[in-house]
Amino acid sequence: MHAYVNTYNRPTVQNNGAWKMKFATTIKYAAIAGALVTASNATAGVSATAYLELNDLLVQIDTDGDLVPDPVNPLDFISILPGGSRSTSTFTDNNGASDSDLDSQASATADSDADLLCLGSSCGVLGLTNNGQSVDGGNLVASDAFYYSVADAQVSGSALGSGASGFTYADAGIAAGNDESAGANSNIANDILTQFTLDALTDINVRFSALMDYLVDAFISPDIANDSLRAATATAKATFGIQLANLVTGDTVSLTDGPSGVTFNDIAIDQPGLGDLLVRSGNGETFTSGWANVSAGTYQLTITQSSTVQTTLVPAPTTLAMAAFGLLGLGLTARRRKQK
Repeated sequence: MHAYVNTYNRPTVQNNGAWKMKFATTIKYAAIAGALVTASNATAGVSATAYLELNDLLVQIDTDGDLVPDPVNPLDFISILPGGSRSTSTFTDNNGASDSDLDSQASATADSDADLLCLGSSCGVLGLTNNGQSVDGGNLVASDAFYYSVADAQVSGSALGSGASGFTYADAGIAAGNDESAGANSNIANDILTQFTLDALTDINVRFSALMDYLVDAFISPDIANDSLRAATATAKATFGIQLANLVTGDTVSLTDGPSGVTFNDIAIDQPGLGDLLVRSGNGETFTSGWANVSAGTYQLTITQSSTVQTTLVPAPTTLAMAAFGLLGLGLTARRRKQK
């Protein structure tokens, strides 16, 4: 089991204006040597973890153009219309077996809670509970010592009211083996129809803020990374997006300097022989979007969030090629004997 080190990294603005968060990806390439070396017994494995939690997601209002939040009630300017929706979903895949769940609500502010799913021979010993894993709790699996695929998701509250909170969690691990795969993903989707009523004002500025907890990690143990007979991959990704679209004009309101919406990505890379290089994590970090200028009208607010992981541990391409060559050689020998 590998231990992760907390490294707190604030979101940064890229050139295109989109906010980027942690995208962890690990690719292990099998080395091709003059002669194959027999692999030693594996002492660890492959794992990927993607957890993202947002709390107190709120809209902030600026009425006087100074780009400083005013102490006003957002519902004095924005009303929620019928017709929105909210959903959470979970999916797991483990060596070809899969499971999924969807909790879809016909209300933009209703609570949604997809089932915790776990596939794999280690699920019975992991001690997982529905909505029970978190960065704060320190009980994310995040381990290459087990066989598992885990997904969970939940959302509640309203960003246009007292605040919304939600999390997506995906985790997968392969302890050892030579033909294994494990993956998972979880999602939140929230569509909110809104009416901006500004009365005497011609326009206002809006932005969104929240507190974030996250862990994004991809890991390949050194023994596997250095094993020329096996090829391993581990990828993990956590994303969060906000988009505001005018339903009359069809225009999308930009919340950043670039394309509309907000997307978090970050990168952690494991390379052959170097083990676990980077772990991306944060606890209680502040997220703040850019300001968007809006006029009176009807808008659709779309909030999305996801966590995705994938791990594989398979025979290296070189190993497969040599095995095929060996079988071909046996076939030729048998044919020659038959001809004699």
